[in-house]
Amino acid sequence: MESNEAFTELGQIVDRLSKLSDALQDVISKQVEAVVSSNGDDIEQNVEDYTQLREVFKEQEHKLVGHLRMMLNNAGISNVEVRLENLKEVYPNKGDTISGWQMNLEQQMIRLRKKHDKLNSLLEFAVEKNMQLMRSIYSLHNNKNTRYSAGGRKEEISSGIALNKEA
Repeated sequence: MESNEAFTELGQIVDRLSKLSDALQDVISKQVEAVVSSNGDDIEQNVEDYTQLREVFKEQEHKLVGHLRMMLNNAGISNVEVRLENLKEVYPNKGDTISGWQMNLEQQMIRLRKKHDKLNSLLEFAVEKNMQLMRSIYSLHNNKNTRYSAGGRKEEISSGIALNKEA
């Protein structure tokens, strides 16, 4: 592949990654909204959307690394770590463009990580509150379901037993 064509294609891959990162961030924002509103259908749909986007994103990441590796190998630089920074040696006059790509991708990854962290924190909070609520419900339920043993002592009936006895 000609050097300029390869450079142009690399730019297209970086642009696709950037757009996919924006789309992932949008889906994560929708997931947060769905979790806050306790909308199970929206949560499920957004998880599916995220999973599909994430697969495409991974493919583009692999494509970026493979294309960058090919470009460096074609330039005779094969024993270095595959990084955009190393491409500046091959294209010294395109250093500003390469730096722009680096900065864009780094900023996208930072924003994506923050969105992930926000969603994870929210989910951890929701799980904790759900566990507390369930403990409270079972505690109240168990307090109402007591019986006296043959020896005259008050004993709790566990929720599962109480439900079975009602049937």
